[in-house]
Amino acid sequence: MLVPIVHMARLFDPLKPLKKWADRQRRRKALLHNDRKPRMSQEAARRDHRDMLRFMALNAVGGAVIGLVVGASVILLDVGGLMGLLRGAANPILPVILVVFPFVSLFGAAAAATAILTMPYETKFRDEGDEPPPEG
Repeated sequence: MLVPIVHMARLFDPLKPLKKWADRQRRRKALLHNDRKPRMSQEAARRDHRDMLRFMALNAVGGAVIGLVVGASVILLDVGGLMGLLRGAANPILPVILVVFPFVSLFGAAAAATAILTMPYETKFRDEGDEPPPEG
C-alpha cells in the first residue's frame, strides 16, 4: 500500500500547468517571429507606403467613376421623373450635383474600404524593436 502512495506523490507537480503555459508562450513567440526578414530602411518604408496609398486611391477613383455612371444613369433613365423635373428647373446644375454627388462619394468610399480590406500587403520587414526568438 505504501508504494502506490509514493508513486502518486511523484506524479503530482504543482508547477506543471505553469511550465506548460510558459512553453506554449515560448513556442508561440518563436512562431510569430521571423528572423529571415530584413530590417526596413526609411526609403523602403516610404516606397511601401506610397504603393499602398496609390492602391487605395486608384480603387477610390474607380469607385467614384462607377458612382458617377450610376448617378448619371439615374438621371438619364428618368427614374421617378427626375429628368422632367431637371428640365423644368431654372438652374439644373445644383440638383444634378445633389443627385450625383452622394453616389460618387458612396461608391468611392465603398471601393476604398474594400481596397483596405483586400490590400495585398504582408509584413515584409521586422520592426526595429524585434529581438531574435529565445533559444530552447
